[in-house]
Amino acid sequence: MAIKVIWFGKNDPNTTLNIIQRNGKKVALVTVMNIETISKNVAKIDSETAVSFAIEEVPLAAARKMLADVEPGEPAFIVLEYGKPVDDAVAQVVGEFVRRCVNSVQAA
Repeated sequence: MAIKVIWFGKNDPNTTLNIIQRNGKKVALVTVMNIETISKNVAKIDSETAVSFAIEEVPLAAARKMLADVEPGEPAFIVLEYGKPVDDAVAQVVGEFVRRCVNSVQAA
């Protein structure tokens, strides 16, 4: 099983959401990162951990709310395992891993 991170972007004036319309409803396209581990092994996440990426559709209102609910300049994401939110300690470790990944991609 994998930990799923739904990444909405940063709460920043320059952040843009990719919006499409499906069946008359607007949805945002968000990046999803699947980290091949489970929450009890989350401390072992490193550069050798298998990660896959995908694009998913999220209701536009939910995406906007996620961005609005985080501090300015901070990333907005949800961490799930087995389809349910993980506890705060796991989310914090996963969040730091995601930040490192995003920062390394931006620096490249």
